Amino acid sequence: MKTVISALGAIALCVGTAPVAMAQASSSTVSKDGACPKGFKASGSTCKSSSKVAIVKLGSCPTGFSASANYCVGDKGDYAEVRSGSCSSGTKTSGKYCVKK
Repeated sequence: MKTVISALGAIALCVGTAPVAMAQASSSTVSKDGACPKGFKASGSTCKSSSKVAIVKLGSCPTGFSASANYCVGDKGDYAEVRSGSCSSGTKTSGKYCVKK
C-alpha cells in the first residue's frame, strides 16, 4: 500500500508542476492537417515555410491572414494566436484570434 501511495504522490507532484500549455500561435512550421497551406511544403508530419506563417483556421481568418486549406496564412512578420479570454498587451482581438498591433 505504501508503494501505491508514493506512486500517487509522485503523479500528483508531476501534474501539479507541469508547465501550462501556451496558446497556439502562428508559426513557419505547422502540423500537417490534410494539405499544406499555400507557400508551405510537406516535411513528414509537418508543413514548413521560409517566408510565411500559418495558424489553424477557426472560422474566419484574423486580420492580415488569408485562408488556405485548413489554415490561415500570413507573411513572415505577421503574428496571430488563438484567443483565450482577453488579448495580451501588444495584441488586439480579431475574431477568435489575437493579432499583433
